[in-house]
Amino acid sequence: MPGKVLALRGDLGSGKTTFTKYLAAALGVEKTVTSPTFVILKKYPILNSPKFTQLVHIDCYRLTSIDDLDSIGFFEFLEDEHNLVVVEWPESIIPFLQNKIEILDFDYISENERKITRSA
Repeated sequence: MPGKVLALRGDLGSGKTTFTKYLAAALGVEKTVTSPTFVILKKYPILNSPKFTQLVHIDCYRLTSIDDLDSIGFFEFLEDEHNLVVVEWPESIIPFLQNKIEILDFDYISENERKITRSA
């Protein structure tokens, strides 16, 4: 059974990385979660989940093809049911995932307020 994929869509500053930081903290990730923009992918051990053992945080802003995904081991991460994969800027990879993802749309409302909508 594949791991879970959360695709986070939204403009710059809409709260995608902040959401991931709080999600990681709730799951018991002890390391500081930072944006994977320049390294593309970061992995964190999860300590407080009966299902997931690893958070895989990916920034797909610069990825454009299935070869790019393959080169970072994306599909191997998906195969492990114990991985929670959080993808920022997923627009270019959504066609490769079909219905295997849950999409969250982030909207900037004000400096201290965001709106998060779950897409079906």
